[in-house]
Amino acid sequence: MNARNGFIGIVLAGVGGQGLVTIGTLLGEAAVLEGRNACLSSTYGTEARGTFTKSDVLVGNGEIDFIEVVEPDALLCLAQQAFDRYAPRLEAEGAERTLLLYDSDLVTPSALCRARSVGIPFARLASEQGAAGAANLAALGAVVGLTGAARPESVRAVLESRAFREGSAEAFEEGFRAARSAEQEPSKT
Repeated sequence: MNARNGFIGIVLAGVGGQGLVTIGTLLGEAAVLEGRNACLSSTYGTEARGTFTKSDVLVGNGEIDFIEVVEPDALLCLAQQAFDRYAPRLEAEGAERTLLLYDSDLVTPSALCRARSVGIPFARLASEQGAAGAANLAALGAVVGLTGAARPESVRAVLESRAFREGSAEAFEEGFRAARSAEQEPSKT
């Protein structure tokens, strides 16, 4: 993916409880392992689960002087509520430069969406690996596979340094494979 201004800006959006802050942290740590700079900022409702949440991740080689992603290179939507919040931006002129990555079992993009769109059933992939709660890690695999924000081996190293439930690493790998496979298919814009 071509980064704007030397940085890759990724917005991870969904609802509370989906582990978006966790995967934003993992992605940033993986980039730092590679000697790059990374920044994470998060927004979420006061309730623990079910309200809109997002994490902005910036990765690049230069100094980061603003921690919010203004024009995302990639937008991950794990809930319809997240897509609906970003729909006006994804339907606007210029949205073609943004990659929309979404859970195809949970999100239905509007017909007016101009972004390059890739749908992958993250929750189903994680469940098939015996880690039903690891849809976020399957999504992280896809983000890494399609954006190049970090190398997969760097994310694996970060995952190995943490205690995740069984099947989580496999969910990451399945998401990565699904993204690489989707990359070979014609764009769904």
